[in-house]
This record gives sequence, C-alpha cells and structure tokens, in this order.
Amino acid sequence: MADALPADQAARDRIRSDRDRNLFVEAGAGSGKTRALVDRVEALVLDDGVPLEHIAAITFTEKAAAELRDRIRQRFEAVIADLAGTGVTEAARSALQQLDGAAIGTLHSFAQRILGEHPVEAGLPPGVDVLDEIGSQVEFEQRWRVFLDELLDDTSMAPTLLTLEGAGVRLEALRVLALQMAANWDLVEERLDFDAAPPGAFPRADLLRAFDAVEAYADFCDPGADDTLLARFPELRHNRALIADALDDIDALALASEMGTRTNARKAIKAGRSGRKGNWRVDVTDVRAAFEDLRRAADDAVSAVTSAALAHAAARIGRFVLAAAEERREGGRLEFHDLLVRARRLLRDPEHGVEVRQALADRYPRLLLDEFQDTDPIQIELATLIASADTDVATKAWSDLTVRPGALFLVGDPKQSIYRFRRADIAVFLAARDHIPDRPALTVNFRTTAPIIEWVNHVFGALIHHQPASQPDYVALSAHRADAAPVGPAVGVLGAEPLTERLS
Repeated sequence: MADALPADQAARDRIRSDRDRNLFVEAGAGSGKTRALVDRVEALVLDDGVPLEHIAAITFTEKAAAELRDRIRQRFEAVIADLAGTGVTEAARSALQQLDGAAIGTLHSFAQRILGEHPVEAGLPPGVDVLDEIGSQVEFEQRWRVFLDELLDDTSMAPTLLTLEGAGVRLEALRVLALQMAANWDLVEERLDFDAAPPGAFPRADLLRAFDAVEAYADFCDPGADDTLLARFPELRHNRALIADALDDIDALALASEMGTRTNARKAIKAGRSGRKGNWRVDVTDVRAAFEDLRRAADDAVSAVTSAALAHAAARIGRFVLAAAEERREGGRLEFHDLLVRARRLLRDPEHGVEVRQALADRYPRLLLDEFQDTDPIQIELATLIASADTDVATKAWSDLTVRPGALFLVGDPKQSIYRFRRADIAVFLAARDHIPDRPALTVNFRTTAPIIEWVNHVFGALIHHQPASQPDYVALSAHRADAAPVGPAVGVLGAEPLTERLS
C-alpha cells in the first residue's frame, strides 16, 4: 500500500502539469503540500525554463521558508545526481546557483525586497533598516513617554482625560490602544475620525429626572408591607443624592458608572425579581422595569460621554501613530507592518505604480503563496497587483483584478488557520478561493494510520459546518498508510468525565 499511488494523485499531477493555469490548492494536514509546491517549482524550472530567480515563493514563517529553501535545494541536487549527462542538469545547476538569492521567504521579506528594488519610487532613503519586534517595542515606548507628557500638559485635552478617568479608563488603556493603532496604522489612516469633538457635559440633570420618575413608584406600595422591592428605594434615594451633590460632572460620571453596571453589587441600581404583586397598586413588573430602565439610562449616559471622550483621545493618538510611521519612512527605519503597507502603496502609486508593477511582473512572473490560510490580507493584494495585467488599479479591489494565467499558485488549509494572527482573516482565504476556479485538493494524509484518520473525520465532520464568509465545509482526509497501532486502541479519550469540584 505504501508504494501505491495516493487516491488524490490526479490533483498532484495537475499541480505539476497545469502550469499555465492559476491554481488554488486546499491541502489537508499531512498531505505533502510542501512536496507538491516543490514539484511545481521543479517543473517550472526544468520543463518551462523559468529561472529560479524569477519565481517568488512566499510562506508564513522564517522556519517554513528555510525548510522550503532546503527542500528545493535537495530536489535539484537529486536531479543532478540522478540525471547526470542529460539536458536538465544544467538548468538544475543554474537553479542551485540562484537559490541563495531567490525570493523564497516570508511575506515581510518579499515586501522588503520590493521596496529595496524600488526605493526612490517608494519615497525611501537608501539603506533601509528593518526593526525587529523588540526594537519596534523599544522605540514605541520611547515615543509614547514623550507623547504622554505632551498629552498631559495640553490643557485642551484636560476635559477628555478627566472624563475617561471618571469612567474608569486608565492611561494604560490608552497605551494599549496606541499599540493596536501602531500595528494597524494603515487602517487608522483610512477609518479614524480625526475631527472627533471633545466630549460634552455629563447629562446629570436628565439622569436626576430619571431617578425621580422611578422614585414616584414608591407611593404605589402599601407602606406597611414588608416588601423587598420597596426596600430598594432608600438605596435609590441615596444614589440620587450622591449624583446631585457631586462636586462636578466628572464626579457625577464616576458615580453613575458604578450605578449603571451590573457587576458592582454594592452600588448598582437593581430590582431583580423582588417585590410581591399583592403589595402594589400598580403592576409590580412595571416597577422592576423602571429600575432596569434607570440602570440602563445611567449606563447610556456614561457610555455616550465616555465614547465621545475616547473618540477625541483616539484622534489625538491616531495623529501620533501616523506621525511616527512617517518619521520611520523618512529615517528609513521600518517595522514589519511598514514593509507591507509601503509595498502596497508603491504598487498602487498613481505616478510610479504601473512601471513598478510591470518591472516586478517581469522579475517574478510566477508567484507561489504557501500557508495561505494565515495570510495577511495585504499578501493577496500584493500578489494580484504583481500578477495582474491591468493598468488602472487605483479604484479596484484585488478581487476585481484580471490575473495572468499561471501567475498565481496558492496553497493552504483553513482547518489549520490561526485566523486573527497578524490580521489573518478566513474570509480572505475564502474570497481568494472563490476568485480562482481551478481548485485541486490534496486529501490524502501520509503521516497517520487509517483508524486515527477515520476518528478525525467522524469528530470534525460533525463539528465543522459551513458558514458563509467564516467557515468552509469540512473536507475529509483519507489515509495512505495501511498499518495500525500494534497494541491498544488507535485513539484514546482523556478527560471525558467532567470535573465537578470547584477549580482554582
């Protein structure tokens, strides 16, 4: 059985032979996708005469890139050893000579290569440095300390910062917001409202009137009744007095934020299921609903002012983030995300984009994207911009571009996606899959025995269901190995019995 052809051999043959077609390969776990990708590289070099230096193979991690480069090296070394004296050995030797300089690496290294080949058009100085994650973090912290001092000294920001403090938003939360913005500064530039106004005054008078409306219900209860809902009213009056006597609107905001939440058991406005129907001359559910409406009104009042304060602070932080990105461009000290955004802007540049895209298309006529399930959305945009023959791309999404036949080869497995890591989005995977109609699938697993594969199919076939734009169908695997476990069951379930005791 081990020497027999796998059941999906036809798909493997297409990966190697259909080189004039764009292919999207969904490859299951253990299905030999790296080998299939190397097969396609070998065929492009030996059969089509494409120099290895004109092939870009992009994968997800440095480790995967090193493994892919090593597998390609081994393949061409085997060709030279096995086919000595034939015409293909010269092409194999040329491929080995070009291997160290070939575009085989991560998405970030490919973006850096694009910028390095066209620095003037990208608006970069010569000799760009790329900061690693630690270097990026250190530089951010230095910039943030300077920015925070400026923010705290700015009297125009005082109402905003005091409002946030009153709502329980600490400065550390603003730092975390700035970090997220810095990691996605291109989206900040596109989507943030930089004209957000400062927050208005906390609507204390409106909230006090809402308290009074609930307080009026107390007159509808039998005063002599020992009623649990009536017992809520002294605390209600106390809360109202706290807000009425607050020193200023910021203090009132802080008090209301505690009263509006369900998690503060001591101060929250609540009625629950308290109260007996017979003790009230109105429907007791209306009284409970009035308490709930008041709690919601307090929460809404706090949220409205806090949201406005956050929007105003975010606009200021957004300008800080974009200024830092521009400073890095001018100084030629780019972060990983800068590489992607600057490369995309270069390819879409109205002045230089057409020329650069054509140069890259000539340099890299074949683009192979591995581990596509974990792609940053910018990856597919870069690839299609290079692979497209369209000259007008200013207003077109990547999915609207016409791609040259055979220019793109994508391989991935949605079941192995880390989804949100580095902006990976399964919707992009599915959109790309729908964009490329030729989709051979690798479904034979070479690692695992049949009983385990059967168990995996049984479990995940029941758990994974198609959801539009978020979850593809489960594609069953088949085992190539016929052997089974020598002793014991193929699959054992641990922890099937639930633990009933309270865990720390």
